[in-house]
Amino acid sequence: MPLPRMRPSFVAEARCLPTVAMTALRERLEGNEQGVEGTFSRKNAVLCMRPGERRFWSPCLDLTLDGVDGVEDPSADAPDVPNVDPRVKIWGTFSPRPEIWTAFVFAIGVLTILSVINIFFGIAQFMSGQSPWALLIPVVAILLAAALYASALIGQGLSGDDMYRLRAYLDDCLDEAEEQTRRDPELGARASAQL
Repeated sequence: MPLPRMRPSFVAEARCLPTVAMTALRERLEGNEQGVEGTFSRKNAVLCMRPGERRFWSPCLDLTLDGVDGVEDPSADAPDVPNVDPRVKIWGTFSPRPEIWTAFVFAIGVLTILSVINIFFGIAQFMSGQSPWALLIPVVAILLAAALYASALIGQGLSGDDMYRLRAYLDDCLDEAEEQTRRDPELGARASAQL
């Protein structure tokens, strides 16, 4: 049985251009019922809960959008190809907010460095005939790292509702982008011009 992941991830696909999907993600932010806010670049988006609805354990959803088979915008890449099926692949990763993730990685790094230093110090103590008390520090560090890992899993359990809301927002946006693409096949060219 695999261990639970610190940063759960998923892959989704939609029948629209990446530019149309990104536009839908941006435009739905105003007054959305899920309480989501976001930051965007050309191919990436980070969705988080609004500050009023954010708790310590609330996650962010990091998204990377890419055209399937390298087709970003059929009107620009293959203007003479008639039936290009526009599709976008979305890689999503749920993770703690950046400041919490940085603190977590820093704590694990400090524990690792302390463990390595004290393992060598303990070996030196043992070889010189002293009591190797320094070998207790790596044991304590492993216990602290396990506690940090458990706290991360507890945080995931507490943030299940927020993760569901972020994913529901994404799914609603992708449904809207697919519907717009079905209604207006020329939408991709206009959305590309806006980015």
